[in-house]
Amino acid sequence: MRRAAALLLAGALLAGSGCTGGVGGTYRNIEELQIVEALGFDIDNGRVLASAATGRDASGREALRASGDGVDVTSALRQMRGLAAGGDLFFDSTGHILLGEAAAEDAGRFLGYVERSVELRLDTPLLVARGGTARSLVLAAGGTEGDAPSILSALEDRVLRSGAGFVPGCAEIAAALERSGAALALAVRAERSTAGDYDTAVPAGFAVLRGGALVGYLDAGVSLGAGLLLSRAGRAELYVSGAEIRLISCSCDIEPLWDGEKLRALRISLSVSGSLTESAAGANLSQEAARAELEAAFAAECSRLAELCLAASQALEADFLGLGAQLERREPRRWREISGRWDALLPQLELHVEAEATLLRSYGYDDPPTRGKGG
Repeated sequence: MRRAAALLLAGALLAGSGCTGGVGGTYRNIEELQIVEALGFDIDNGRVLASAATGRDASGREALRASGDGVDVTSALRQMRGLAAGGDLFFDSTGHILLGEAAAEDAGRFLGYVERSVELRLDTPLLVARGGTARSLVLAAGGTEGDAPSILSALEDRVLRSGAGFVPGCAEIAAALERSGAALALAVRAERSTAGDYDTAVPAGFAVLRGGALVGYLDAGVSLGAGLLLSRAGRAELYVSGAEIRLISCSCDIEPLWDGEKLRALRISLSVSGSLTESAAGANLSQEAARAELEAAFAAECSRLAELCLAASQALEADFLGLGAQLERREPRRWREISGRWDALLPQLELHVEAEATLLRSYGYDDPPTRGKGG
């Protein structure tokens, strides 16, 4: 992957040399290219600490880890380039940007840098090192046998497939902050790997940003509630009434309830479907009552997770779910009347959650005549 990116980059350098001195002015030896795939930022005593890691390529070349510090992002990256031994650093293929907790308290500063950068991509996922530093993960994760880019890529895939279902990028976060004043960024935490003597990274919920600053976190279960409310949840597994149910799909509808021109409450309706992957011995869902009971428990659990997430939004006074933006699209005239008071109104608003759940597959927990139909 890195070699392919290097070839494309080298081609772009050659093609872009134009009449400014020919190939000799911009040519870089492919073997000297160091494609940064994980980039971290921390703040310590007012200084910006930058850290970067490449991945291992097919040739077996070792991952490069580099760091630098400065009074701002630009000077920290400049020092890192100067101190990096082993090749030129290129940031065009950066796969993850990681902020230490102290840096996340000023996240707007780093989002602004990414927006202005001619190298970093706006769609790059932005992560927050919960309770720690970016440097400790970027420079140490994987030990001598692994590397931070591979670990973070695997973590992102896990969250997308079987977790909250989304990993916001810089552009999405910046847009949410501009539109709603709050946003979510995936939180990660360093843990000792059980597969070897090195640190790895594990999901740690979501970091809540308000006004460009870190104001709190959503824990894992609450994060799944965010995925449900945003209709983005992955195929997470829920333990419900002695059964394991894998989420297949989810959707959410928000209906404002008015008393004249006064917004009284929001009715939030969830529709979820799932598949039964494991249940207690002897479970039989061929009986309509048994199936309905399990679906009701499934719906209740999804409602509970959504309510926890909504409660966190109100407690933190952070509309990271974009409820106000949805109201604006649905009731533009009425929204104009309350938009100036929305930040004060949200924490006091009544929020009613209801959910409807359907089991699409039961994988052998029906009677034999219906077992094939269950998948």
